Amino acid sequence: MKPKRLLALLMAVVTVVSVFTISASAANTEDTYYTYSWKSNSRYDYTPTRKKTNATPVYLKTQEYTLPYNGYYAKTLYGISSQSANLSASASEYWINNYTAYVIRANGTSVSQIGKYVRIRGHYSDTTYSWGDCKIAWSPDTTNASNYTYLN
Repeated sequence: MKPKRLLALLMAVVTVVSVFTISASAANTEDTYYTYSWKSNSRYDYTPTRKKTNATPVYLKTQEYTLPYNGYYAKTLYGISSQSANLSASASEYWINNYTAYVIRANGTSVSQIGKYVRIRGHYSDTTYSWGDCKIAWSPDTTNASNYTYLN
């Protein structure tokens, strides 16, 4: 009887570890690279949407040597479908003027972002210059968000 109990306990531990491993790996943290293309007639550009799988902030990092003159602003948007991600997730736009990796919380809404589609709106406000080569890496979920600088 004792070996059967030990085997049952071992199987229960393996099952619990497997469940936690599967749920931890389900986060949508793989970077997508996007190049903002600001034209003279529009100073806003939007990343494609991606689905959030947890309540962590959105991750954003401007790639080396692509930051526009005087920086740019970033704001997160969300929606229930990939076509409707136009609602404000972050409370405002945040100025980005360096190559630091940042995270942006959904502090502009009380709606849970889990299962929603999110994207980042880039805003280049300097009308003197036209800039289309600002490349970013971003993901809707963040692993170890406390390791990054919060914009909000």
